[in-house]
Amino acid sequence: MLATESAKPMSVIPEKLRGHLQPLALLVILTVLMTFPTVVYVFNTEVFWLPTGDHSDAWMKFWDAWYGWRVLAGEADIRHTDLLFYPQGVSLTFHHFSMPHMLLFGGLQRFLPISNAFNQVFLLSIYTVSLSAYLYLQYLFKDKWIALLGAVISGMSPFVIGHPQHPDIGFIATIPLSIYLLHRGVKERRNSLVLASAILTGCTVYISLYIFVCLSLLIFMCMVYFLAVNRQDRSFLVSAALFVLLVAVTALPRLYPMIHGDAALADALQKTHGPGRGSDLYEYFVNLRQPVLAPVFRQIFQLRDESLIFFNTSYLGYTVLFLIAIGLIRPRNRRQMIPWLILVCPFVLLRLGSFLSIGGRQYTNLPLPKGLLDSLLPGIFQGFHTSDHFQMGVVFPLAVLACYGALTVIQGLPARRQQTVLALCIALIAFEYFQPVEERIIPDEQLAFMEVLKEEPAPVRIINAPLGRGNSKYYLFYQALSGFPQAEGMISRTPPSAYNTIRSNRILNQWLLNRDVICIDDDLNGFGLAVEDYLAAIDQLEADGFSHVVFHRNLGHGFSIRKSFYAAEPMYSDEYVSIYRLDDLRKSCQVGIKWWAQAG
Repeated sequence: MLATESAKPMSVIPEKLRGHLQPLALLVILTVLMTFPTVVYVFNTEVFWLPTGDHSDAWMKFWDAWYGWRVLAGEADIRHTDLLFYPQGVSLTFHHFSMPHMLLFGGLQRFLPISNAFNQVFLLSIYTVSLSAYLYLQYLFKDKWIALLGAVISGMSPFVIGHPQHPDIGFIATIPLSIYLLHRGVKERRNSLVLASAILTGCTVYISLYIFVCLSLLIFMCMVYFLAVNRQDRSFLVSAALFVLLVAVTALPRLYPMIHGDAALADALQKTHGPGRGSDLYEYFVNLRQPVLAPVFRQIFQLRDESLIFFNTSYLGYTVLFLIAIGLIRPRNRRQMIPWLILVCPFVLLRLGSFLSIGGRQYTNLPLPKGLLDSLLPGIFQGFHTSDHFQMGVVFPLAVLACYGALTVIQGLPARRQQTVLALCIALIAFEYFQPVEERIIPDEQLAFMEVLKEEPAPVRIINAPLGRGNSKYYLFYQALSGFPQAEGMISRTPPSAYNTIRSNRILNQWLLNRDVICIDDDLNGFGLAVEDYLAAIDQLEADGFSHVVFHRNLGHGFSIRKSFYAAEPMYSDEYVSIYRLDDLRKSCQVGIKWWAQAG
């Protein structure tokens, strides 16, 4: 009797989960298949392998995790750093820190090599999106196979699996979770769930400002709907007011430093010159990375190589669109679909950018809502310089709509046939969404120069050349492995003032302009620098605390500044880099004059 009573409570949780083990296991299998061979390199510690291809944004995630754990250890400031743009430093107020990703990625590095930890987080992020969608869809439809269909549409969407360089996108899981808690709280009159939704919505600002804005827009539209339905319920008005207040209080520590300085905010909104980059209408109907369908898409849409401007993250899928069409045509579930259709439509339009683009042809005379909102609410929408981020608001409502369509299709069918139809739909969607992984392998030889620098007398503070925001993403990665302060950096919304020290030095300013700088008496078409000016620039670098220049010859614009080092003897050189002490550059001055005189 005692044994039976003691065993009974232990069986409660397995009993609740038992009915969901199959779909949850299938989600694991699909995550592995859709990203293969990533799972292999979670366990293979012999190779530095990433699923990111040539996307350099991934290196920012390495730096974020490294720096975030320094903050936790009390060795760095979350608001400002002088490890980048040394010695003046730079404000991190607008930097895109994703706290959960930083903590998870940095934590896994305590047990796994850094590349294996990155791959693990990428897989977990995909599964997290799928799982959060499954939870809400199971609540909506009370059918685990319908919920599985929607979870696949959410978690395996090209937007999620197509962003391995941005694995923090996996935390769009807060979108279905927040709406789920709000929906349940309103329906069941449980204020605790409504307030939990508010806290989760506010905390999303520490995950991603893009996700926070998209979630806030979705929550706002949901609130309007619930207010219309519960307009005579005064208690709901109180709950709605508490919801808004709690979101504001939770998000304020992150948002206040950003909006406090008008000048800093204006600089941050102007990421680059010109209108924000939009998306082509074809992107919704074309997946050019699907190996089987890509030739078909090219033929149907008459796509030439020069017109392929697609992100490959917006594809909706014909199976999904077919299910939605069936649901809307047949009246059985149309009424439930309309609110979700209203939710998804604004994001579909915002995703297209400020003006319409079709097949690579831009129709600037056809403005879209994004352009209008940029001028009306610049503090929110102008920050979305790339409209790709608005796809965050499309993913889950699209899955709900497709689930209603699938429910319409299978209603009236025998249970076994229902499962067959749903399995076929899931297989077709996974097939349409599939994109082969683009691998990146970093050989050990490419990282060898950091071990050389670690053997140098401290303190080591380096100038990576060539300069430039694109190159600096790679330098972030190197700093995450070595910890050496460096002259430049790449953070989100870098303020122009960060480059003051670089521009004040004659040598660094030339490199910033992608120009050679030669120590010589003659001008040499603009890249020559008088001996006294060159040596004064070297002295200034030494006074600022720099010790070495690392020339990455294979990075962008390396060819443009290569002559700067012709007369200098490196302390170390391999096929990737050459390392010079500042004194090596100083000694090269007289050598350079003789060398260029002989070269004519």
